[in-house]
Amino acid sequence: MPTPQAINVIGLMSTQKHYIVTIGFRAKEGKAADLERELRNRVPITRTEAGVLDYRLYRSRTDRNLFFVFSRYASEKLFDVHLYQPYSLSMLAEFESLLDGPPKVETYETVLG
Repeated sequence: MPTPQAINVIGLMSTQKHYIVTIGFRAKEGKAADLERELRNRVPITRTEAGVLDYRLYRSRTDRNLFFVFSRYASEKLFDVHLYQPYSLSMLAEFESLLDGPPKVETYETVLG
């Protein structure tokens, strides 16, 4: 039988709303290693921001030019704060020569967690 503490944790997990952001990046041919390096450089600093609960970088196993960032924030407001960090503001300009098209951004909220 679950302890009262476990029930409280389960209850918090199922009712807490998070703001999820996914971003897909496609590297130009011959630029995947450069894009990976630039994305990797941004992960540690982003993880230190207030409200960042999870921030992970993935690379496709079947298309080596395709990268995916999964991030989970405590709120949409805290994600907005992230967008105005100097390293976020400069990212698209710095990545322009590496990307094959604009990043694909999707946002989600927790329905059941």
